Amino acid sequence: MDARCDATVSAQPAIIPIRSREAHVALTQQPPPMTWGTAPELVGPRHAYRIRRLARCLRSAMPAGTILDAGCGAGGLTELLARMGYSVTAIDESPEFVAYTRARMDYLGLAHRVHVFQADLPRASLRPHWFDGAVCGEVLEHLDDDDAAVRAIAAALRPGGILALTVPAGSDRFGWLDTWAGHRRRYEAADLRRLIEGNGLRIDLMVRWGFPFMMLYERFLQGPGLARAGSPGGERSLLAKIARGRATTALAGLFHLDEPFDRLSRGTGFLVRARKT
Repeated sequence: MDARCDATVSAQPAIIPIRSREAHVALTQQPPPMTWGTAPELVGPRHAYRIRRLARCLRSAMPAGTILDAGCGAGGLTELLARMGYSVTAIDESPEFVAYTRARMDYLGLAHRVHVFQADLPRASLRPHWFDGAVCGEVLEHLDDDDAAVRAIAAALRPGGILALTVPAGSDRFGWLDTWAGHRRRYEAADLRRLIEGNGLRIDLMVRWGFPFMMLYERFLQGPGLARAGSPGGERSLLAKIARGRATTALAGLFHLDEPFDRLSRGTGFLVRARKT
């Protein structure tokens, strides 16, 4: 593991309260399927930790420059990067998320650093060789054609440009939570390496992260909490609030203790940093 990825990122993403859509039909053991773009407030401690770690890893290789946030979602990572001084172009296929992220940047006074627009990543019209770097956080697993998405990102990077990305790890771990989230797959290291290197990128860091505390959180808090949120009145339960809520910074801090165990390659996700050749 590259120790330079352990530098602290101090920026704290803000959350703008927003009313989500009405609850779907309640289920007793699993939540209703998530519709992408309808719940920008869905940012639990795993998300908070992951975007900070992704930002740290990018900064360790590229402390300044123009960045593509490929699949920005609700804009948490976009905000972090803008606060760190990057000039960010953020894209997402969801018009709801695009509108939310634009409003978020305006609200926070960061709009001068961020350009947000709607685009389907595999078919996005991005300026060739334009960006110094790109981030892609938990996006590729949602796409039917992840190869086209990586190819589009690589084409938009200048020679020597950096891509930092995260994806869920372990095809044997694919379960109802992946189905709920709209995942097409989880990744094995060899398949992920072929995907990235096959599109003209050289990997200089690949870490399987999230063991043991993240794994315990996902099994005993996140999964059950999301299931509880799908039951009548379940969103008000403590378990659901821990899985979905924002007042869980302490848990996000706990996940830092997992980092010395990355070398065991038993975690729940991959963090990759690659450079365009």
